[in-house]
Order: sequence, then C-alpha cells, then structure tokens
Amino acid sequence: MKLLGAVYRKEMIDGLRDRRSLLSSFFFPFLAPLFIYGLMTLMIEQNTKKETIELPVIGAEHAPALIQHLVENGIAITPFTEDAEQAIRDKTVDLVLEIPADYQASMAAFELTRVGMIHDGSRNDTRATVSRVRQLIRNYSNELNALRLISRGISPRLIQGVQPKNEDIASEEQRAANLLNYIPIYVLMAAFVCGLGLAIDTTAGERERRSLEPLLINPVPRLMLIFGKWLAASTLSAVGMFITLMLCLWTMLALPLDELGLRFSLEHSQIPLLVLAILPVPLLACSLQLLLGLFAKSFKDAQSYIGILVIIPVLPSLVLQFYPVTTSLWMYLIPILGQSLMIKEILGAEPVAVSAYFLSLISTLAASVSICFIAARLLNQERVIQG
Repeated sequence: MKLLGAVYRKEMIDGLRDRRSLLSSFFFPFLAPLFIYGLMTLMIEQNTKKETIELPVIGAEHAPALIQHLVENGIAITPFTEDAEQAIRDKTVDLVLEIPADYQASMAAFELTRVGMIHDGSRNDTRATVSRVRQLIRNYSNELNALRLISRGISPRLIQGVQPKNEDIASEEQRAANLLNYIPIYVLMAAFVCGLGLAIDTTAGERERRSLEPLLINPVPRLMLIFGKWLAASTLSAVGMFITLMLCLWTMLALPLDELGLRFSLEHSQIPLLVLAILPVPLLACSLQLLLGLFAKSFKDAQSYIGILVIIPVLPSLVLQFYPVTTSLWMYLIPILGQSLMIKEILGAEPVAVSAYFLSLISTLAASVSICFIAARLLNQERVIQG
C-alpha cells in the first residue's frame, strides 16, 4: 500500500502541475451544462411563444370560410401569384397554400376537396409552421363535417366510433427525465474526458519522453505502477464527472420546465444515489485509456485512439432510443448501460433495486481491474516499453 500511495502521489503531483492540460480537461464539465441550458431555453421559447404566421395563399377567393377560419386562429393571409415551388426552393417563403378553382363546386357536391400545401419537408425550421396550418385545416374539416350532419338532423356522435382515452400514469418527474435523457450522456462522457489527459500522459507520454523505462527500474511491481496511475487518473475523472453532475442538476432546476407542463424536483436523498450509481464509471474509463495508451506508438497516436472511447457513453442512449426494451435486472451488469439506466430512473423519481447498485458496481469494478491486470502484463514486454 505504501508503494501504491507513492505512485499515486507522484502521478497526482505531475498531473496537477500541468495547468494547461488540466484546464482543457475540465473545460467540458462547465461547457456541457451551459449547452444544456441554452438548448432547452431555446426549445421552451419555441414551444411556448405564439406568433402570427404569415401564410401565402393561391386562390384565397375560392374558399372564404376556410380563410376566415385560418385568420381567426392567428394566420395572416397574403395573396400569392408567383411560382410556389420555385419560391420554396429559393427559401423566400416557408409554405404556400394552394386552393383549387373548383373548391366551391366540389364542396357543393360533397366530394373530397384537397387543398395543396407546398413546402420543403427537408427543412427543420418550417416543420412547426406546416404542422400548425395542417392541424387548423383538419379542425376546419371536422367542424364542417359536424355541421353537415347537424343540418340533416344527424348527431355528429354517430360517426365518432371508438376513441382512445389518454391516461398517462407517468409522473411529471418521469416525463421531465425522459425529455432530458441526454443528461446521462454528458455526465458519463465527463468521466471519459476529464481523466483523459493524465491517462495518456502517464503511458504514451512517459514512453515518448523516455521516462517510462527509468520508472520501471525502481523496485515497484508493475501492477502497483498501473494501479497508481489508474487511481490518479480516476480521481481527476471522478472530480470532473461530479462537477458535471452537480451543474447539470442545477441547470435542470433552473430551467422553466413548468411552461412545457413538466416538473423537475430533486430531493436531497437522490444525490447520494446518483453518486453511488456513477461511482465506478471513472475507474472503467481510465483503465481503458491506460490500456490504449500503452498500445499507442506515440502521444499523438494515443489521442486518436482514445478519442474513440468517448463514443462509449453515447452508445447506450442511442441503442435505447432506436431499440427500446423493458429494463431488466441483467442490464445493470453491462457497464455504462447500467449507469445510464440508473441515472434516468433516479432523476425520474423511480425506485431502483438495491441489487442494481450492487450488480453495476461489481461488474464495472471487475472489468476495470481486469483491464489493469492486462496493462500490467504489457509492461513486461520490451516492445511496449520501447514503443
């Protein structure tokens, strides 16, 4: 333990002396919450503001009742006589409504009347406008159908049939956590970013500076050297991850989620649970970085290899996004996936089984220690020491 403590102190002192690398590593924990706050604030403003939509219409005189309905619902109608498709391509307008000349005739004959909505479906900035106008036309059609039935002495309820009744049992906290499902990504990603500089420097960096071989001459077991470097890098990684977690939680509390019909509250008892859930992640991240740092031929080569590891925290969320599955106990045995599930469940105020914490901790810690043993074995190979 004395040897391990000596190596740990040596690596921590070296890591803290490199101020530039330290600042660059801890730039992410402060950048991620600011990005979240700005992105969510922009989304809330777009979903809550009610602005008048200017809608160019071709043939507005053919459907005065429909035009009146749109105007009453905040749509500003402007006559349009140019080439609609070309105007959409040139992005001078977002949407053009085209009313056919036989609109009144088809309505009088009770035929299906189609109103053209010309827009560019590949533009994300026009989707809200297109969706709002389409919904208003649908509402007008429903009202028109009901009036036609009433004029003939038929109740509109006869055509309602079966309608689903929405009974969402999810709490406001669960819906808020589901909306902010990228919070676990940033928290776990911080573990792979903040200890990255020290992990590379103590492996590929020392070998490139030719200081690794003199270090191995000392009467210290290879395993103790790896464990000391591993714990030092994991310490910086854990500090950065906890800073990211606290700032992300503060950001969520500061956001006006109530304007979206959501509510996020944080109990004091949830913070220790979150810390316990993510505690083993820095150990796994730094063990992988040390191993790849020894495989790399140079410091620059190590940076290119280890940069791929940052994708690991994103994978569980992507998999669950495109292939949603029911959470099972065995999922907590998978490192990173188990932590992602626990963070989301804790933020959603859902109960997490005690066995989930145990399984996640044991599996991630076992994987981390195994990787460190492999790294220690590599230090016995001359090609690894010489690069």
